[in-house]
Amino acid sequence: MAAKRKSRKGWYFLLILVVAIAAGSYYKMKNKKEAFEKVAVEAAEKRTIVETVYSSGKLFPATELEITSNVSGTIIDLYVEEGDLVKKGQLLAKVDPEALVSIVERAEAATDGSKAQLEAVRSQKKQLEAQFENTRIIYERNKQLHEEGVISRAEYEAALATYNTSKANIEGAVQNILAAEFSVKSAEATVKEQKKNLSQTRIYAPISGVVSTLYKKQGEQVVGTAQMAGTPILKIANLKTVEVRVDVNERDILTTSIGDSAEIELDAYPDRKFLGIITKIANTATGLSSLTTQLTSDQVTNFEVAILMLEDSYKDLDIESERSPFRAGLSASAEIKTNTATNILSVPVAAVTAREAEDDVIPSKTKGKEANKIKEYVFVQVGDSVRLRQVTTGIQNDNFIEIKTGLKAGEVLVKAPYDAISKILEDGTKIEVVEEKELYKKVTK
Repeated sequence: MAAKRKSRKGWYFLLILVVAIAAGSYYKMKNKKEAFEKVAVEAAEKRTIVETVYSSGKLFPATELEITSNVSGTIIDLYVEEGDLVKKGQLLAKVDPEALVSIVERAEAATDGSKAQLEAVRSQKKQLEAQFENTRIIYERNKQLHEEGVISRAEYEAALATYNTSKANIEGAVQNILAAEFSVKSAEATVKEQKKNLSQTRIYAPISGVVSTLYKKQGEQVVGTAQMAGTPILKIANLKTVEVRVDVNERDILTTSIGDSAEIELDAYPDRKFLGIITKIANTATGLSSLTTQLTSDQVTNFEVAILMLEDSYKDLDIESERSPFRAGLSASAEIKTNTATNILSVPVAAVTAREAEDDVIPSKTKGKEANKIKEYVFVQVGDSVRLRQVTTGIQNDNFIEIKTGLKAGEVLVKAPYDAISKILEDGTKIEVVEEKELYKKVTK
């Protein structure tokens, strides 16, 4: 009997334990069902949105010229050093002119010879003209005598031949004079060309600016001709007018246009923003050497964009100095304003989530499979729960995104936390509205 009682007590204890566990589980499930998701909300309203593109690059002078030699020789004088300020027309360097001086002298001597030859031909023409006049008189007299029968036909024809020969000699002299005149002009042109070459042994600054690079030193050789660019000697940069060249991603380049405004930040001036305007956009991707290279490259494709910095945004930096406040190569970043829309319905960017639409599928490339289309949604507050609402969006900035369809101004929707919007919330989920800062409070034990 005692064993039976012990057995019954064990079964009673086990039964009570099972009931207790079941009751606890039911209580937990009930509380879980009744739990509310804590969220922050905000009403959709009309705003002005400025769409921007962020990029980085370097600062360059808007005007930079490489000074090369147009003549060959040795640099005998170099009047500037790297970093010097120069004015337009300032003498920068001299190339040894000795070889060119002798060339000019030979060209001048050749010109004098051509002129002397021209004078000789002209003098010869005068002699021929005098001879022609004499033969003309004899010819006309013999012609008359022949007509009167005084002289024979043979004598008349001899006088005619002499006359024609003298006339031909004069015509030949005229052609010789023309040829001699052309020779003189050619010789004079050669002198002019050689004198120009001689003048280019003195190299002057074509613009005002700073000597940014010095390639050659005094005593070094340079090579150059008038027909092709010669040896680079130095580079002058006008840093009074500067531009920032940045790389813009291929996803953003099509929305970027010449004339778009930009805010520029330089690492050298961390607490200041400069204004600029896009002046150039490359048509070819940066570093594109061939189509094959581009097609097989895994690198991000960028396009170079030049942004001219407006002088009014930095003129106060150099009012007391002729030297520019900038240096070529300074690190820069730009916020390009590509599009502006005013008075448009918008919501916080985090309030919009992308999910698959189960009732809308698209064919998959894999045979026999289909994929759901991705659409954009927001969660609109309705009492103490939310409703999933499909929307279409437009332009956006860092904080807000345009809502084209699906919402009306004043409707309240969930804006945080993002994890709840993207993963947890469903149509009909119960919510508890709290201040956004409460969502991110650290739990202290």
